[in-house]
Amino acid sequence: MDTKMDRRKAKTRKALRKALVEVIEEKGIEHVSVSDLTQKADMNRGTFYLHYSNASEMLNEVRTEVWEGLVQKMAALDPHEYVFYAARNEPDPNMVRVIEYYAANADFFRVILGPKGDPAFAVRIKEFLKRNHIAKMVESQPNLAQTVIPKDFMIAYFAASNLSIIQHWLQSGMQQSACTIALMITHIVGSAAKHLFGLGPGMGGDCS
Repeated sequence: MDTKMDRRKAKTRKALRKALVEVIEEKGIEHVSVSDLTQKADMNRGTFYLHYSNASEMLNEVRTEVWEGLVQKMAALDPHEYVFYAARNEPDPNMVRVIEYYAANADFFRVILGPKGDPAFAVRIKEFLKRNHIAKMVESQPNLAQTVIPKDFMIAYFAASNLSIIQHWLQSGMQQSACTIALMITHIVGSAAKHLFGLGPGMGGDCS
Protein backbone atom coordinates (compact mmCIF):
# COMPACT_ATOMS: atom_id res chain seq x y z
CA MET A 1 0.00 0.00 0.00
CA ASP A 2 2.82 2.41 0.91
CA THR A 3 4.55 1.74 -2.39
CA LYS A 4 1.34 2.42 -4.28
CA MET A 5 0.82 5.67 -2.36
CA ASP A 6 4.41 6.73 -3.01
CA ARG A 7 3.97 6.13 -6.73
CA ARG A 8 0.72 8.12 -6.73
CA LYS A 9 2.40 10.97 -4.84
CA ALA A 10 5.33 10.99 -7.27
CA LYS A 11 2.95 10.99 -10.25
CA THR A 12 0.97 13.92 -8.83
CA ARG A 13 4.10 15.94 -8.12
CA LYS A 14 5.44 15.23 -11.59
CA ALA A 15 2.20 16.50 -13.11
CA LEU A 16 2.31 19.63 -10.96
CA ARG A 17 5.92 20.30 -11.89
CA LYS A 18 5.05 20.04 -15.58
CA ALA A 19 2.17 22.42 -14.96
CA LEU A 20 4.48 24.82 -13.13
CA VAL A 21 6.82 24.99 -16.12
CA GLU A 22 3.91 25.65 -18.48
CA VAL A 23 2.42 28.38 -16.29
CA ILE A 24 5.76 30.17 -15.88
CA GLU A 25 6.30 30.02 -19.63
CA GLU A 26 2.84 31.48 -20.30
CA LYS A 27 2.35 33.99 -17.48
CA GLY A 28 5.74 34.51 -15.86
CA ILE A 29 7.11 33.42 -12.52
CA GLU A 30 5.41 36.24 -10.61
CA HIS A 31 1.94 35.15 -11.69
CA VAL A 32 1.81 31.46 -10.77
CA SER A 33 -1.38 30.56 -8.89
CA VAL A 34 -2.90 27.39 -7.48
CA SER A 35 -5.79 27.72 -9.91
CA ASP A 36 -3.43 27.87 -12.88
CA LEU A 37 -1.46 24.87 -11.65
CA THR A 38 -4.46 22.66 -10.96
CA GLN A 39 -6.06 23.59 -14.25
CA LYS A 40 -2.91 22.75 -16.18
CA ALA A 41 -2.42 19.50 -14.24
CA ASP A 42 -6.13 18.59 -14.56
CA MET A 43 -6.60 18.04 -10.83
CA ASN A 44 -8.69 19.60 -8.08
CA ARG A 45 -7.39 22.09 -5.53
CA GLY A 46 -7.82 19.58 -2.72
CA THR A 47 -5.25 17.29 -4.32
CA PHE A 48 -2.83 20.17 -4.66
CA TYR A 49 -3.18 21.10 -0.98
CA LEU A 50 -2.31 17.54 0.02
CA HIS A 51 1.18 18.31 -1.27
CA TYR A 52 1.73 22.08 -0.94
CA SER A 53 0.18 24.89 1.06
CA ASN A 54 0.37 27.40 -1.80
CA ALA A 55 1.95 28.04 -5.20
CA SER A 56 4.95 29.89 -3.75
CA GLU A 57 5.82 26.94 -1.53
CA MET A 58 5.75 24.61 -4.51
CA LEU A 59 7.86 26.92 -6.63
CA ASN A 60 10.43 27.35 -3.87
CA GLU A 61 10.59 23.60 -3.24
CA VAL A 62 11.13 22.75 -6.90
CA ARG A 63 13.63 25.57 -7.34
CA THR A 64 15.59 24.47 -4.25
CA GLU A 65 15.58 20.81 -5.29
CA VAL A 66 16.91 21.59 -8.78
CA TRP A 67 19.47 24.05 -7.43
CA GLU A 68 20.86 21.61 -4.88
CA GLY A 69 21.24 18.94 -7.56
CA LEU A 70 23.05 21.40 -9.82
CA VAL A 71 25.39 22.51 -7.04
CA GLN A 72 26.25 18.88 -6.33
CA LYS A 73 27.29 18.44 -9.98
CA MET A 74 29.14 21.76 -10.25
CA ALA A 75 30.99 21.16 -6.98
CA ALA A 76 32.75 18.20 -8.61
CA LEU A 77 34.44 20.53 -11.14
CA ASP A 78 38.14 20.74 -10.37
CA PRO A 79 39.80 23.86 -11.82
CA HIS A 80 43.14 22.12 -12.22
CA GLU A 81 41.60 19.17 -14.07
CA TYR A 82 39.58 21.58 -16.14
CA VAL A 83 42.71 23.36 -17.32
CA PHE A 84 44.24 19.96 -18.08
CA TYR A 85 41.34 18.94 -20.32
CA ALA A 86 41.23 22.39 -21.90
CA ALA A 87 44.87 22.02 -22.91
CA ARG A 88 44.02 18.67 -24.54
CA ASN A 89 40.97 20.17 -26.24
CA GLU A 90 38.74 17.55 -24.65
CA PRO A 91 35.60 18.02 -22.54
CA ASP A 92 36.07 17.70 -18.82
CA PRO A 93 34.06 14.58 -17.80
CA ASN A 94 32.70 16.44 -14.77
CA MET A 95 31.53 19.25 -17.03
CA VAL A 96 29.77 16.67 -19.21
CA ARG A 97 27.90 15.50 -16.09
CA VAL A 98 26.89 19.08 -15.32
CA ILE A 99 25.47 19.49 -18.83
CA GLU A 100 23.71 16.13 -18.54
CA TYR A 101 22.01 17.43 -15.39
CA TYR A 102 20.82 20.47 -17.30
CA ALA A 103 19.46 18.11 -19.97
CA ALA A 104 17.68 15.92 -17.42
CA ASN A 105 15.93 19.02 -16.03
CA ALA A 106 15.72 20.93 -19.30
CA ASP A 107 12.04 21.85 -18.95
CA PHE A 108 12.64 23.69 -15.69
CA PHE A 109 15.98 25.26 -16.63
CA ARG A 110 14.58 26.50 -19.95
CA VAL A 111 11.86 28.54 -18.26
CA ILE A 112 13.66 29.54 -15.06
CA LEU A 113 16.55 30.93 -17.14
CA GLY A 114 14.23 32.35 -19.79
CA PRO A 115 12.69 35.82 -20.14
CA LYS A 116 9.71 34.99 -17.89
CA GLY A 117 11.72 33.08 -15.31
CA ASP A 118 13.83 34.07 -12.31
CA PRO A 119 16.82 36.33 -13.08
CA ALA A 120 18.22 35.59 -9.63
CA PHE A 121 18.62 31.92 -10.54
CA ALA A 122 21.08 32.75 -13.33
CA VAL A 123 22.95 35.07 -10.97
CA ARG A 124 23.29 32.24 -8.42
CA ILE A 125 24.75 29.93 -11.05
CA LYS A 126 27.29 32.52 -12.22
CA GLU A 127 28.26 33.44 -8.66
CA PHE A 128 28.78 29.78 -7.77
CA LEU A 129 31.00 29.26 -10.82
CA LYS A 130 32.94 32.43 -10.10
CA ARG A 131 33.62 31.60 -6.46
CA ASN A 132 34.05 27.84 -6.53
CA HIS A 133 35.45 27.06 -9.94
CA ILE A 134 36.67 29.79 -12.26
CA ALA A 135 38.21 32.03 -9.59
CA LYS A 136 40.34 29.13 -8.35
CA MET A 137 41.57 28.43 -11.86
CA VAL A 138 42.41 32.07 -12.57
CA GLU A 139 44.04 32.70 -9.19
CA SER A 140 46.32 29.69 -9.71
CA GLN A 141 47.98 31.47 -12.67
CA PRO A 142 50.50 34.07 -11.41
CA ASN A 143 51.38 35.19 -14.94
CA LEU A 144 47.89 36.67 -15.32
CA ALA A 145 49.19 39.78 -13.57
CA GLN A 146 50.92 40.60 -16.86
CA THR A 147 47.73 40.58 -18.95
CA VAL A 148 45.66 43.62 -19.89
CA ILE A 149 42.44 42.03 -18.51
CA PRO A 150 41.99 42.31 -14.72
CA LYS A 151 41.31 39.00 -13.01
CA ASP A 152 37.86 39.97 -11.76
CA PHE A 153 36.76 40.85 -15.30
CA MET A 154 38.17 37.57 -16.60
CA ILE A 155 36.33 35.58 -13.94
CA ALA A 156 33.06 37.38 -14.72
CA TYR A 157 33.53 36.74 -18.46
CA PHE A 158 34.13 33.01 -18.09
CA ALA A 159 31.13 32.55 -15.76
CA ALA A 160 28.79 34.50 -18.05
CA SER A 161 29.99 32.89 -21.26
CA ASN A 162 29.65 29.37 -19.85
CA LEU A 163 26.08 29.98 -18.77
CA SER A 164 25.22 31.77 -22.04
CA ILE A 165 26.17 28.69 -24.05
CA ILE A 166 23.95 26.51 -21.87
CA GLN A 167 21.04 28.94 -22.08
CA HIS A 168 21.28 29.13 -25.86
CA TRP A 169 21.44 25.33 -26.07
CA LEU A 170 18.29 24.98 -23.95
CA GLN A 171 16.39 27.68 -25.80
CA SER A 172 17.36 26.41 -29.27
CA GLY A 173 16.11 22.85 -28.78
CA MET A 174 19.19 21.00 -27.47
CA GLN A 175 20.27 19.66 -30.85
CA GLN A 176 23.82 18.99 -29.66
CA SER A 177 24.91 16.31 -27.20
CA ALA A 178 25.98 17.09 -23.64
CA CYS A 179 29.51 16.15 -24.62
CA THR A 180 29.51 18.66 -27.47
CA ILE A 181 28.27 21.48 -25.23
CA ALA A 182 30.87 20.60 -22.61
CA LEU A 183 33.52 20.70 -25.32
CA MET A 184 32.33 24.13 -26.46
CA ILE A 185 32.72 25.44 -22.92
CA THR A 186 36.12 23.78 -22.70
CA HIS A 187 37.13 25.59 -25.90
CA ILE A 188 36.49 28.92 -24.18
CA VAL A 189 38.77 27.98 -21.32
CA GLY A 190 41.18 26.32 -23.73
CA SER A 191 41.65 29.53 -25.65
CA ALA A 192 42.41 31.37 -22.43
CA ALA A 193 44.71 28.57 -21.31
CA LYS A 194 46.68 28.87 -24.53
CA HIS A 195 46.93 32.67 -24.71
CA LEU A 196 46.88 33.65 -21.04
CA PHE A 197 47.97 30.65 -19.01
CA GLY A 198 50.85 29.59 -21.25
CA LEU A 199 49.50 26.10 -21.92
CA GLY A 200 50.06 24.25 -25.14
CA PRO A 201 47.67 23.82 -28.12
CA GLY A 202 44.83 21.33 -28.22
CA MET A 203 45.19 17.66 -29.01
CA GLY A 204 41.82 16.69 -30.42
CA GLY A 205 38.24 17.45 -29.62
CA ASP A 206 36.23 14.37 -30.54
CA CYS A 207 32.90 13.77 -28.80
CA SER A 208 32.07 10.57 -30.65
